[in-house]
Amino acid sequence: MKLSAEARTLHDASIIIDGLQISNWIEPVFRSIHQGGVTAVTATVAVHEGFRQTIKNIARWQEMFRRYAGFMMPIKRVNDIAEAKKSGKTGFIFGFQDTAPIEDDLDLLSIFHALGVRVIQLTYMKANCVGQGCLERFDSGLTDFGIEVIEEMNRLGILIDLSHVGYRTSMAAIEVSQKPVAFTHANPKSLWDHPRNKTDEEIRGVAERGGVIGANIFPAFLPSGNQATIDDYIDVIDYLVEMIGIDHVAVGTDFTEAQPKEFFDWLLTGKSKRGPCMELVHPISNPKGIQSAKEFPNITQALMKRRYAQGEIKKIMGENWLRLYREVWNE
Repeated sequence: MKLSAEARTLHDASIIIDGLQISNWIEPVFRSIHQGGVTAVTATVAVHEGFRQTIKNIARWQEMFRRYAGFMMPIKRVNDIAEAKKSGKTGFIFGFQDTAPIEDDLDLLSIFHALGVRVIQLTYMKANCVGQGCLERFDSGLTDFGIEVIEEMNRLGILIDLSHVGYRTSMAAIEVSQKPVAFTHANPKSLWDHPRNKTDEEIRGVAERGGVIGANIFPAFLPSGNQATIDDYIDVIDYLVEMIGIDHVAVGTDFTEAQPKEFFDWLLTGKSKRGPCMELVHPISNPKGIQSAKEFPNITQALMKRRYAQGEIKKIMGENWLRLYREVWNE
């Protein structure tokens, strides 16, 4: 897809934030994200891992920040995002896709916050000590421990992510949290009826409390699946904007660059002996036109073609995340 000069200029002038990626964190992936002009991205550093393994994962990131200091940097404060833009680097925000790393110890949240974790998803597909995932047979909502986790995340300044969380648990979390929450990478169920997509009630609930929904490019969550194009992805953004307004819609690609099939099997199996909890068609093919992070400018161009104003495009491409981080991160 050829990029117009106008789209390149707008993309380069904008703060570009990806609400979540769970890619294979290796040099080619880092360079792909940087090549796409991404200012900051929430990088998944743990899912099913317990405390000790998560600490090892974070330690490995410190080495990567040293090795690739010429084009990447850690993000711990909102002002770090502006610094990343100014210096021409890509900033990485640490995120968990489950509360498994804190095990059953609330005090560990402060340790991870000190290490730079700024986004935590309450559950990943299945149940844990906090609540229920979106693929559990039953959803009884938040546990008492889950309420304490939300209160502590609010106090510390960690964004609550509900992307893989069950309906009742999500609605309870929206109500309990004293700060806005997010679906960092989720699409509307009313557009495509997939168990990982979110009901209109959940989406409106997040937006009404000031939260943000990151539109997801993962093909299983789009009507056209592996045949999807960037236009199908922009349809999701249009749908969300019509539903909840321009101030609550952003990009959350859920990119899985360079991840092998074995990774998805691990991700979707968790502790189960029965195998993956959700079937995926392999090989996975992201929408044509946005198949990797280096094609991020194509999203800007596609939004221009849909007649969004420049200010609206800047909100979708990053400023809505930036506003949410300012409200949640205690700065």
